[in-house]
Amino acid sequence: MVSPKTLKDVQRLTGCLASLNQFIAKSTDKCAPFFKAIKKGKGLEWSTECEEAFQKLKEYLGRAPILSKPVVGETLHLYLSVTEVATSSVLIQLEEGIQKPVYYTSKALLAAETRYSPAEKIALALITSARKLRPYFQAHTIEVYTDCPLKLILQKPEVSGRLTKWAVELSEYDIRYTPKAAIKGQAVSDFIAEFTEPDAEVRRAMEDEQTTKFQWKLHVDGSSNTHGSGAGIVITTPEGDTVECAMRFDFKATNNQAEYEALLAGLRVCIALEADELEVYSDSQVVVHQVLDEYQAREEHMIAYLDIAKRLLKKFKAYRISQIPREENEKADALSKLASTTTSIRSKAIPVAHLTKPSTAEPEEIIIAEIRPSPGDWTYQLRKYLEENILPEDAVEAKRIKYRSARYTILRGELYRRGFSKVLQRCISGKKTGEILRSIHSGVCGNHTGGKSLAHKILRQGFYWPTLFAEAQQFAESCETCQRVANDIRRPPELLRSLTSPWPFAMWGLDLIGPMPTGTKGGAKHAIVAVDYFTIWAEAEALVHITEANTTSFVNKNIIYRFGIPSIIITDSGTQFDNKKFREMCEEFKIANYYASPAHPQTNGQTEAVNKVIKHTLKAKLEAKKGGWADKLPEVLWAYRTTVRSSTGETPFALAFGTEAVIPAETTFTSPRSNYTAPSTI
Repeated sequence: MVSPKTLKDVQRLTGCLASLNQFIAKSTDKCAPFFKAIKKGKGLEWSTECEEAFQKLKEYLGRAPILSKPVVGETLHLYLSVTEVATSSVLIQLEEGIQKPVYYTSKALLAAETRYSPAEKIALALITSARKLRPYFQAHTIEVYTDCPLKLILQKPEVSGRLTKWAVELSEYDIRYTPKAAIKGQAVSDFIAEFTEPDAEVRRAMEDEQTTKFQWKLHVDGSSNTHGSGAGIVITTPEGDTVECAMRFDFKATNNQAEYEALLAGLRVCIALEADELEVYSDSQVVVHQVLDEYQAREEHMIAYLDIAKRLLKKFKAYRISQIPREENEKADALSKLASTTTSIRSKAIPVAHLTKPSTAEPEEIIIAEIRPSPGDWTYQLRKYLEENILPEDAVEAKRIKYRSARYTILRGELYRRGFSKVLQRCISGKKTGEILRSIHSGVCGNHTGGKSLAHKILRQGFYWPTLFAEAQQFAESCETCQRVANDIRRPPELLRSLTSPWPFAMWGLDLIGPMPTGTKGGAKHAIVAVDYFTIWAEAEALVHITEANTTSFVNKNIIYRFGIPSIIITDSGTQFDNKKFREMCEEFKIANYYASPAHPQTNGQTEAVNKVIKHTLKAKLEAKKGGWADKLPEVLWAYRTTVRSSTGETPFALAFGTEAVIPAETTFTSPRSNYTAPSTI
């Protein structure tokens, strides 16, 4: 076999090698010089590198490649390897204690894939093998030999989108992860030996990644003067990002107290950010040396501060606290002085928090015994597998648990499920499911919504259980109040004719509700309602009398002064809107005022629809106490704004502010985000 002399010869050679891919270990790496020669596009340039690769390939093919036939039911083993240009793997089985190859795979890395992190490249090698060797993965248990903590990486809640996708795809197979063992076969030995050094580099790079992850730095400083006291906090993340915060104290504090408060606040923020290894810098000689047990704390309040500081520091895997000169702590010093001034601070770039009482005044932490799920709990098997790697004895059930576990993770001892948008949802079981349904359906922010809408609202607030939709539907159907106030719909529905708004709060619709039962406070009989056509956000206010002054004041107070000047306002042609004062207001602010067609409420249909929702919710909440509707109106608006609207697929609150509102169910049952903002983590 002679060396290729033309471009056609090289193309013919690579084609033949592609057909032999399963018999050649790391074929992509062996053929890389040939691919480079073809890509140049200026005729064939057969370099010395190409000739060396060609001769090595001839020598390799001169040895008869012997592949082993897998035995049904036997465990197969997989070795992975990564280089700068390709990922490779070899599937083997044990025959009389000798590892014999079953199949080789190899894949050239695309330009984007070469920029993956070392951990992602190893995961790419595994997912490539699973796709190419799908029949083997489906029929056998696969044991993956790698020094990379692949299982841990794929189960982390903060992994990238592609890793989450790969984890779900791999969950259908029975895969076990084992550190690399001794090599007991010549073919496998050749496969591993050829690229030992790159694998070592990958491991070192991954170790560096894990090390840099914990390189958190915290600079703190406290300031106290005649005008007040405050703290400055500067946190540097492993990626080099900086988090700056100023904190003003609403109580008198000495310099040492301010320094301690700054330290405690910084530690709590770092705990919330899940920093494991932390380096703390402070220019306070007293605080640093007391924490290091080099100085003795004598005053009671200083002893209390020191105890809290040590308790917080124990939550870190490792920490180091150092005293630095004030010149090296300029940022934190400037922030503390900023917070201690009497001037009102209005900075969008630097958040300013307020501490109402000293940290030493907080009640002692109450230790609550952890309640573990029982074997009958739906979360029991998932937790056993994720925490202890224990699967059920039944093979079918074990496979099902492994498949489901790809979408679950353990965080701070709680089981969470990854939603489709990567949002974590706390897994709920037992009696808590009924309490959450009751709270969100008919609680303070509940509007007695239907089953499907109720389930979506629960998911958005960060809770999940497998039978959520069925239980929500059953709960809504069994609600006695919902049955009494349900709409009696006899006419067939009409097609929706929606009006489009170019941006939030650009177009509003106004309408009146009433007359209503006379209110117990103030004697209100009517309500004025405004709806934004973009976000479906609603504003409403109870009125005793319908006058042009009241309607004009409502628009100014609830729309213009709160959301800015709209482009269009749509109203009916009643005198409360079609009057001189209302038109003058519209002319002053350059607002186009459109009037709905008489006897055709569809021209302001969005407002009419919201009116119907408000009246329905008021009926459900008040029942016999109809005179209290004015007092319940803000509560009804809150429930409306936090419920998903079918026309947008989002809640009005989320469209207006970019996040969901915190409702009572989240604080009572601790959703993921309320867990991060709990007093113990801030």
